[in-house]
Amino acid sequence: MGLVNTVKQLAFDFFNEPVKGEPKSKDRMRKQPLMPDVLSHLHEKLSQDKPSFHLTPSFSYRLERAKRKTVGFIVDERGVTVRAPRWVSITEIEKMLQEKEGWIQKKLTEFSNWQKEVGLQSVRFTDGAQLPYLGRTLTLRLEPAAKAVFFSESARGWELIVNTAKDTQEQRVKDWVQVWFKKEAERYLGGRIEAMARDSLVSFSGWGLSSAKGRWGSCSADRRIRLNWRLIHLNPALIDYVIAHELAHLDEMNHSPRFWKRVGEIYPDYENARRALKGVYMPTLPF
Repeated sequence: MGLVNTVKQLAFDFFNEPVKGEPKSKDRMRKQPLMPDVLSHLHEKLSQDKPSFHLTPSFSYRLERAKRKTVGFIVDERGVTVRAPRWVSITEIEKMLQEKEGWIQKKLTEFSNWQKEVGLQSVRFTDGAQLPYLGRTLTLRLEPAAKAVFFSESARGWELIVNTAKDTQEQRVKDWVQVWFKKEAERYLGGRIEAMARDSLVSFSGWGLSSAKGRWGSCSADRRIRLNWRLIHLNPALIDYVIAHELAHLDEMNHSPRFWKRVGEIYPDYENARRALKGVYMPTLPF
């Protein structure tokens, strides 16, 4: 997978803990299964009703209220985050934390060690920078004589030519490059979902790009699919797996054995792709 293949998943999604008294929901959104809560709202600002509480004496945690049916526990660079429906009490949440305390402490240690060893990938948007594109390396070239932003393939490899001076402010270059990647995502993902849906004899009501921080794809009860535009950075095999996963939800809105059987029918090598996707930590991607 080029640059992406070296990235290890940095956050840990402990579990989605079922809670009693769960209300019914008409609109069921199905998340990509590998990282359902791993990076969700990773850099989101917490609102006034999302305070921090202290679990004596081991660790503190952040509480984020969300429209969901289960309680999720996450470890990332912020520490421990709990994402829970508004109707779940603090007492219930802290009881769950206490039950999983040993495992949480283990994941906190693993995360800390991982950060020290690897750290986060940082991309400079300057001439010669290397970006992941469809699992391969794309070199950024700033060419003031060029007439547009365009993709080029030559003996030097894949390049993205940007018509600007080499000393252009990085933020401006980043903005232009991001626009190009989003357009490419719309083109490439659109082509793949249409082809895979046709081959697997399923139909969907529509699809669109997502900018979610922690999920690769989702499928709603009205048969609409959303795909994260950052998929354009990944190997095509991983992209096809995510699309197959969401298409399978059109037939099975769950993660039952029948669902995984359907995923395998759409994309036979899904198990290898599923394992590889676990090694992709979204915040280390360029955008």
